[in-house]
Amino acid sequence: MGFSFHYSESEDRIALHAPTEDDETVVWLTRRMTAGLLVALATLLARSNPNALRAPEHAAEILGFEHQNALVVASGGQGLRLQASSLPRKLPARLVEHIELTALTNGRGRIALRAGDSRLSLELPRENLHLLYDQVIGLAKHAHWNLELGEPWAASPATADSEPRITH
Repeated sequence: MGFSFHYSESEDRIALHAPTEDDETVVWLTRRMTAGLLVALATLLARSNPNALRAPEHAAEILGFEHQNALVVASGGQGLRLQASSLPRKLPARLVEHIELTALTNGRGRIALRAGDSRLSLELPRENLHLLYDQVIGLAKHAHWNLELGEPWAASPATADSEPRITH
């Protein structure tokens, strides 16, 4: 399943658009949920990188290199640019109320979002989790949200064992 993110100036929210063969799902992230998603993504990536876990004193550098490499590989060395886009049509505004991220044993990560009766689950490889982080933070900057997240890879990956969760 493909998906895309869009910033709606009129809603002042980020929409996650996930079309499927027989339906379209759009869920909306508020500033607060976006900040929580970004922190949880950084935490998930840090806690699931075996090299960062083996050398926690170098975790920030290891994760920073992994992040930059994912961006360079995805862009073919040209750098990724945020593309202006809009949702294909007006769809119901379902606010994300809960996000749960899980590191899977195959090196992938699962992001489960709940917005009322709508449930959306994305399973992505590590590289795409980095791209997702980059795209969402780019949209938040475009929206002038000034999210105070600090350095994404500054925290030691070895802290706590629970999976990241955000609830609105």
